[in-house]
Amino acid sequence: MLFKRINVYDLDGVLVDTSHRYRNNPDGTIDLDYWLANRTAENIAKDKILPLAQQYFDDCIDPFTYCIICTSRMSHVLDIEFIIDRLGAPDKLLMRPAGDMTPDGILKRRQLQRLFNLKQFQWLPRTLWEDNPLNIDALRTLFTHCFFIPSHITNGMQR
Repeated sequence: MLFKRINVYDLDGVLVDTSHRYRNNPDGTIDLDYWLANRTAENIAKDKILPLAQQYFDDCIDPFTYCIICTSRMSHVLDIEFIIDRLGAPDKLLMRPAGDMTPDGILKRRQLQRLFNLKQFQWLPRTLWEDNPLNIDALRTLFTHCFFIPSHITNGMQR
């Protein structure tokens, strides 16, 4: 298959509304303890699909688009089941390995750079949809286009 483009989507705040189980610390970072305490099947089932998910669905079925979800969420079976059941499986799912506390932008850049270095992906145009301005700053040079999606998660976050 010859892909013509790569589209990369963040998950929380971009494709999925998780505001009912999310809380920020005073500095704008995620309250990770609160997030993990609320990662239950019942709470995940309450997550809502956001409007940009329709474009993601379309990209997943487009044979010329290589579709990636790149999230800072720690890889967990409940989250993977939600993604596959509610959004549909992307061509590639990049999640935080268990125990990895690398800052989000550095983690995402490392994961994506490894993939983009593959011969079949080196010269394709790449587009990113992300709600964290710090991640956009860290990833901008990897992409042809970056779109900031305002969300509850990064509301008030400073660059």
